[in-house]
Amino acid sequence: MGMITPLVRAVTATRLHDMALTGLAATLGAWVAPLGSAVGGAVAGAVVVAALRLAMPKGDWLSEGERLGAPETPRIVEDRTVLDRLPLPVLLLDGDGVVTFASAEAHALLDRDPVGEPMATVFRAPAILAAVERVLSDGADETVEFTARRPRRRYLRATVRALAGKTRAVLALADVSEVHRLDAMRMDFVANASHELRTPLAAITGMVETLQGPAKDDGANRDRFLGIIAREAARMARLVDDLLSLSRIELQANVAPTAREDLRAIVAEAVSATSPLAAENGNVLQVALGDGPLEVRGQRDELLQVFHNLISNAIKYGGGDRPIEITRVEQPEGWIGITVRDHGEGIEPSLVPRLTERFFRVNKRESISRGGTGLGLAIVKHILTRHRGELRIASTVGEGSVFTVRVPRA
Repeated sequence: MGMITPLVRAVTATRLHDMALTGLAATLGAWVAPLGSAVGGAVAGAVVVAALRLAMPKGDWLSEGERLGAPETPRIVEDRTVLDRLPLPVLLLDGDGVVTFASAEAHALLDRDPVGEPMATVFRAPAILAAVERVLSDGADETVEFTARRPRRRYLRATVRALAGKTRAVLALADVSEVHRLDAMRMDFVANASHELRTPLAAITGMVETLQGPAKDDGANRDRFLGIIAREAARMARLVDDLLSLSRIELQANVAPTAREDLRAIVAEAVSATSPLAAENGNVLQVALGDGPLEVRGQRDELLQVFHNLISNAIKYGGGDRPIEITRVEQPEGWIGITVRDHGEGIEPSLVPRLTERFFRVNKRESISRGGTGLGLAIVKHILTRHRGELRIASTVGEGSVFTVRVPRA
């Protein structure tokens, strides 16, 4: 009885169109079996056919033949270990929009583990929630940008793709905050540059129209008007020169200079070039660079511009009849530091971080009257960034300001 039950199940599971083949196998088994065991041979043949049929995935001889004859296709396996190693924040969502998996990068971006949370609690931005809903309902892929406010304000780009199975969607995130910041800087730069150029152009245009019109024969005021035109034209020339310098430096920002230069000689040349302005303003330039080599890898003209700008600023805004000190300061191993100190009115602490912004001026009227373009410290910052160095600024109201240039030693 124990032997017959499996046989009955096997024969019952066999489809009708396979019965003929099963009977043929049983007959063949009985024929080839030794005398006296024909029944056993028949049973053995039937069992073999039924077992083969049950072992087939579809239980179908024709389907099994097609499967064996078809080219092998790769299996798609959801390997979350691979997703966890991707350099992108990745989230997997089920059909209800609940996070079922978050990669390590997603944990870092969100500053928490979002697994088990619905998308409405992970992100509160309507754009991404609507995109996920459309992907889950329609199966269409979506790419959207939105603002995430937790754990801090950032601009993110989300690419949502539909999947088949228990996992219904995959969401890849990219932080594009830097792109938005650069776009905003570019628009501000264009607006500020246009404004800075428009002002002297308007002054020049007005003076020319005056000389061509009402003051055509006014010899007494002609020289005064021509002086204004010359002054505004010189201002425009300085602005254009600074804009071109800044553009040129930014184009080479990722190319570090390789030439060896002596900062001692560069500082001496900058001091010599600014001495006439210092003498006119009553300032004394005091240089104390100490002993020892001051060799760095850099581009001579750019490093000269750094110290020329810093010393010129100290003369213009550090007050007249006051000393300006250019000294070497101790730095960690492998670095050289040189400071430019003035003893002027100083700068409010809240304004110090903005000093290297383009066109930023603590006192715009005074800066323009002294020939400033608002780009000097921005140029210094970009030059030092290219030289893998940095500019540090410290200021105390009523005592003056200290600008420290730090560059790697050659």
